Amino acid sequence: MSWFKVFSAVVVANIVSWIVVSILGWFIFFVVLDSFTESLIERLSKTDEVEFPAISVPSYSPRAVTQEEIEAKQKREKQLAAERRRATRGAEQRRSAIAGSKKMCEFWTSEYRKDGNPKSQAYKEMACLRYRNLLN
Repeated sequence: MSWFKVFSAVVVANIVSWIVVSILGWFIFFVVLDSFTESLIERLSKTDEVEFPAISVPSYSPRAVTQEEIEAKQKREKQLAAERRRATRGAEQRRSAIAGSKKMCEFWTSEYRKDGNPKSQAYKEMACLRYRNLLN
């Protein structure tokens, strides 16, 4: 047999088997399962009405807030406000320190350029090192 004849025989066999399986599937679905579902529906319809258990919803009654709780809440709010002020003050101080260090670095850099003195160079290096450390 040639290759084409073998290939054609396999294709035809696959098509025929697909048709047979489809017919069997339709038969099982419509005959067997249909009778099963009909009997199930009949059994369910014969039973009395299904009673569901009563559902109780818990009631909510707001709890009275005591004076101590109100005072504790106010105290916490005051503490949080104080912490925010401290954090803001700390950030302002940091910005101020950075600005001052930058000015000192620029000042000693210009002084060292003017006179070339080793003492001015040492001041410049320390001021610029302090400025770089504050930036990090």
